Amino acid sequence: MAMPFNVNVLDHHRVSPPDSVMPPMSLPLTYFDIPWLSYSPNRTLFFYEMPPPKTTTTTTILITLLKQSLSLSLHHFYPLAGNLSIPLPPAEPLMVYSEGDSVSFTVAESNTSIHNLSGNHPRTIAKLSSLLPQLPSPIISRDCHMPITLPLLAIQVTVFDDSGFTVGVTSQHVAADERTLYEFMNCWASFCKYLMNKESFVKFKFTPWFDRSVILDPISLKATLLKQWWNRTNPYKDPQQETEHDMVQSTFFLSSSDINKIKHHIVDKCKIVNEDPPLNLSLYETGVAYVWICLLKVEEPHDAKTGPIYLGYNASGISRLKYEIPLSYFGCCIVFGRVGALESDLLHEDGLVCATKSFDIEIDRLVRDFLEGSERWISEWDELNVRVIGSPKVDFYRIDFGWGKAEKIEKLPGDDHGRVNVISLNGGRDLNGGLEIGMVLPEDKMTAFTSLFNSGLKEL
Repeated sequence: MAMPFNVNVLDHHRVSPPDSVMPPMSLPLTYFDIPWLSYSPNRTLFFYEMPPPKTTTTTTILITLLKQSLSLSLHHFYPLAGNLSIPLPPAEPLMVYSEGDSVSFTVAESNTSIHNLSGNHPRTIAKLSSLLPQLPSPIISRDCHMPITLPLLAIQVTVFDDSGFTVGVTSQHVAADERTLYEFMNCWASFCKYLMNKESFVKFKFTPWFDRSVILDPISLKATLLKQWWNRTNPYKDPQQETEHDMVQSTFFLSSSDINKIKHHIVDKCKIVNEDPPLNLSLYETGVAYVWICLLKVEEPHDAKTGPIYLGYNASGISRLKYEIPLSYFGCCIVFGRVGALESDLLHEDGLVCATKSFDIEIDRLVRDFLEGSERWISEWDELNVRVIGSPKVDFYRIDFGWGKAEKIEKLPGDDHGRVNVISLNGGRDLNGGLEIGMVLPEDKMTAFTSLFNSGLKEL
């Protein structure tokens, strides 16, 4: 009889930047950061395989390399060793680094094979979550009368019976978007690879840009969003308290030929009714639209009287600013987008056309003026039915600690599951121009979704 799944914590460490004293730093939040105060931390899992046998010596070497290289990377990204300080209003939240701050580094082991959790089949969110360190959420009640301080980053390394291991990264959204998190992880992996190869010195070429004054705020958007956030009534929630036992995560793939097939289907449908096809049939919009339609078909119908249903996504802010900022800017610089359509139209036989045309409208707005309606970023995202996280443009599969690229990368939702459906995106480990999709659903709905996803592609 197989032993019950178990993750056993072996040790807790604190990892700081190297001995050289880093200057204290206080980073104000920008209007790009404020909306993320309403969301639980970002959770990313990297699965790596190592050749057997697993021994105490090899595990010790692994942990030592990862800790030493993490310390070196924090020399460049040292605010991540700090904290999010949320004082009482009207004072503003800040990211604060002080001498001696450090990152929690947990070492654990699991009694199962890494393949049981790194596959594409349904895996329980509870099991995947056990491979990730916990960070408290910045979501607080407006009745909170005490200032709070929250760590920005935590790491957990879990070693498996068959010598594979995972690197679990939990970070506050307000500290880093996908672009910044990728640069930090790439820095960490690069140092680890150099240490493994016994290189004596590494000069990291990427220098994060910490100056927040480069983000201009001509319409005082930060003040508007901050006031909205302070007035929220969401109670403080700890992700550990969420019920995850019936939720599973599965991975799906759309190859470049699948994407082209979906595009041709949309164009042909438009020709039949003598309409112009959507202009923005990119990998992202096409893939998300297809997944959205499949998801709606397995969900309970929404109340038609409430009007449109909404899908939220993020788009690059750096590429849409009317002025230049360094690409190495540290922090969040992404725009909140929302696509809406009537459920009846999305479930119609021309639903894919409807979904992609809805994307067209939103993209045209972002191109015209990405700050148009930005004062509603927080309130509009409260109305989402589906949220998309991740992007195929930020390829975490390129990150190599010295053992080759990850076998699998999972982006896990925070406390949205059960309230909002979450779709996660990656470029895919071996996909060329395709899309890797993570989906979280109750187990019975996942079975139905899988059938619709696969059969739908065959019928196009």
